[in-house]
Order: sequence, then C-alpha cells, then structure tokens
Amino acid sequence: MTRAFRWGFVALGALVTLAAGVVLGLFVVKRLESGEWKMLEKDDLTKVRERLTFAKPAGPSRVIYLARTPLELTPGEDDAPAGVSSVVGAKANKPVKVPGWKGTAKGWKQVVTCVQKLWAPFDVEVTDQRPEGDDYILVAVGGRPGDIGETNKRVGGLAPFSGDVIPKAVVFAFSQQLANQVTPVCETIGMEVAHAYGLDHGYDCKDVMTYLKPCGAKKFLDKDIACGEGKKRPCVGGAATQNSYQRLLAILGPRKVGTAAAPVPEPAAP
Repeated sequence: MTRAFRWGFVALGALVTLAAGVVLGLFVVKRLESGEWKMLEKDDLTKVRERLTFAKPAGPSRVIYLARTPLELTPGEDDAPAGVSSVVGAKANKPVKVPGWKGTAKGWKQVVTCVQKLWAPFDVEVTDQRPEGDDYILVAVGGRPGDIGETNKRVGGLAPFSGDVIPKAVVFAFSQQLANQVTPVCETIGMEVAHAYGLDHGYDCKDVMTYLKPCGAKKFLDKDIACGEGKKRPCVGGAATQNSYQRLLAILGPRKVGTAAAPVPEPAAP
C-alpha cells in the first residue's frame, strides 16, 4: 500500500479519489497554540511525496508507550523499538534528538492518567514504562517541532498516516510547544496515536479527532460524524462519515473484562 505521512492530524493521499471525481491533494493540518490549525506549504508536500513507500498492512500494536525521557530517532519506515520514524524521514531526514518532558512530575502523571482514560474502552495498554516486547507505538512527548526539522514553530503534534494501521508507529506530542498543559498534551497524544491506527479528522468539537474549538471534554465519540477540518468533507477512503469509537473498537476490540489500564508509577522529580 502507498503510505502517506500524517503530521498534525490528516494527510490525505493523492491516491484518494472521491466519488464526486475530486482528487484530494496530500496535505497536513497543524495544531496551533491557539487551538486553530494550519495547512502545510507546497514545499512540505513535495518532500512528503518524495518519501512515499509501499508497506504491507499488519495488525495493530496493542501497547502505547509514552516516553518522557530524551530520545534519539533516525529516519526510515516506522519501527518504534528501533527508534526509526517516517516523520523524521519526511522532515529532518537525518538523526534527531527529542529532549523529553520538561514539565512537572505531577503534570506527567496527570498526562499519563488522562491518556489511559481516553483509551480505556479498547484492548490496548497505555504505559510510560518502556515495553519489554518489540511491538508498540512510541509517543515521543516533549520538545518543540524544530527538534525534528519542522520549520513551523507552532505545530503541536505530528504522526504518520496511511488510512490504515501503521504498526510500530512513532508519533510526536511537542509538550513544550503546548506549554506542558495536561489537557492539550493528552488530546494531542490521543489524536496522533489514533492517526497511526488509521483514523481521519472528525467534524465534531467533542471528538478527540477534531481540531474544532473545544466544547467540553473530548473522547472518541460513538457517533457517525462527517470528517473535515474547517468544513465537512468525505473521509479518507470515500466514506461519508466516521465513528471514531466504533472504528477503534473494530481495530483493537473492547477492553477485556477484569483488565485495567496499567498503573502509573510516581515519576521522579525532573
């Protein structure tokens, strides 16, 4: 399958042709500090198209690892345990260093708890302890977009996107850019990880998959809603609507009875 890279929240592949005959160009929407979003420039799109690769779909990674420590990442096809990132390949295209979480220990614990709550309905583990296995999604939490070669200094998060599951994906939540605020960091992580599971933007202010101005607490809505950014549009693949909750349920399954989210250990003071 041709893979497009998703940064921010949606990358609509040039392969996607809607029923109306409109071919959507590959684009990315970026989260701004104000809660608004901005599309990438033309030059950014050229860089992405030059890095399109073919990848065979695989099963979903069932562990979401929130990394608060500094990381060294290299460009290439996503391989979280090996520290290889397609986003880094599309941006800096050279090894990069991400500084890690610079907020408080209390704030970090709140972020982890918040992310666990978002993903609690599904058969997936959220942890801030490095997994022993070799199949997980890596969330690099910390720093600013410039750390990985993104020139727009107001971007809040980046992730790869293909419209299908990307196993072992590496996604980014630039917590320093988001002022280490718990809710924005948590929601950015939720959205970026969901992109790695193939979810598009949802056009509803209460869905985690939206960048519309918040209208209360966000979650993965069990509701059929249109996709879109500033206005409604068909979803990637041509579907008229997306139900983020049911989509994730189909990919991951429900949380097993008697299984709780991983406990959050009290982190050491930074």
